[in-house]
Amino acid sequence: MKFKKQFFLLVSCCVFLFIGSSIARAEYPNYLQGNRNYLLCGGHMGCGWYLDRTSLVVQQANHPNYLITVDVVEVANADRGSTTITSRNNCRYSYDEKQKKMYSFWDDKWHYVEPVGSMAQTGHEFSGEMAFYIAFHKKFYGGRKWWDPYTNKYESPNFSDGLYARVDRAQ
Repeated sequence: MKFKKQFFLLVSCCVFLFIGSSIARAEYPNYLQGNRNYLLCGGHMGCGWYLDRTSLVVQQANHPNYLITVDVVEVANADRGSTTITSRNNCRYSYDEKQKKMYSFWDDKWHYVEPVGSMAQTGHEFSGEMAFYIAFHKKFYGGRKWWDPYTNKYESPNFSDGLYARVDRAQ
């Protein structure tokens, strides 16, 4: 009798694991409402961030220093099909190509954007990478590995090459 209960419990667990893994996960649309001017640059916990390509302005392009502003819209529940913009933020990015450092402007000062690390460390600043790629058609942090002092090894940035592919497909 004990064997039957254990066997039933094991089979039940396997069935639940199979069902749980076979349920399709919602994905963030690559383009907001199918509009290729609104490109997905990040998503986390249901919230999607879309870069408004029409708002991008290169304010400075004096190699090795660049300055770009761009609007990024936020869509709550984007992974569940929502397309309602909940906020629009004008983002400013400064790039030093010689030192390979990107900065984001908020709270009235410039903040270094780390190329690798946890989401908390990098600040979800995928829009900065995407803006640079749109403006100059070259990767800033992407395409190479960076030393991560927290893991003590070389790591790839948190975003995938899909970020660049979305830009290329939107053109």
